Amino acid sequence: GTGSEVGRSAVVTLKSSGRKTVIFSPHLLAKVVIADPELTVRLPRELTAATGMDALTHNLEAYLAKNFHPICDGIALEGIKLVSNNLRRVVEDGTDLEARGNMLVAAMMGAIAFQKGLGVTHSLAHPLSTVSGLHHGLANAIMLPHAMVFNSQVSVDRLVDVASALGVETEGLPPEEGAQAAINQVSLLCQDIGIPTNLSQVGVQAEKIPILAEQAMQDICHQLNPRVCTLQDMIDIYSAAI
Repeated sequence: GTGSEVGRSAVVTLKSSGRKTVIFSPHLLAKVVIADPELTVRLPRELTAATGMDALTHNLEAYLAKNFHPICDGIALEGIKLVSNNLRRVVEDGTDLEARGNMLVAAMMGAIAFQKGLGVTHSLAHPLSTVSGLHHGLANAIMLPHAMVFNSQVSVDRLVDVASALGVETEGLPPEEGAQAAINQVSLLCQDIGIPTNLSQVGVQAEKIPILAEQAMQDICHQLNPRVCTLQDMIDIYSAAI
């Protein structure tokens, strides 16, 4: 997955339950990493967009995660800046090696940063892959703005920092407006790179929400989300995304 070259985990789907789970081991760490942008120039536009949003989600969720880790926070904010400045470029022109290279760095930074933790976006996205067959990056991209709305009640100041990393001039803005600006910028980025705006556009039907929500609650990622999640919260976020 995105940033796996610096990760110590692997995500697998359990056939018995249809759920995704995570395996952690130091043996999964690479001894050598070669991140060569020339190897990515033929990645299709849609996958470039989805994996780029996956990198953004890793960085953004790591920054919002409730663990204390100032080093990961700094890495995450820089990763957000790199995605903001390069993802549109690389979706528009897949041969832009500078932008490709910067996105590789952003992906690595996200995987380093999320050693701090992830959040509800990933818990919502994982069942969308196992139950509905969505690409993980696409699922993250669609759910991220909705998860940010959910977290905005408790993460206003952090979302203002995210807005600044996304290029918004936040000085003088009321904190709530700055937080909303972060959400708006992520939604605009999705729109600009051709990410569907809701789950209905990718074939996810409302009747799937109960099973999706149950699996989301069983997912470990939301345990470090800045706002505690209930089953009804999962249902409500999915419903907003339909």
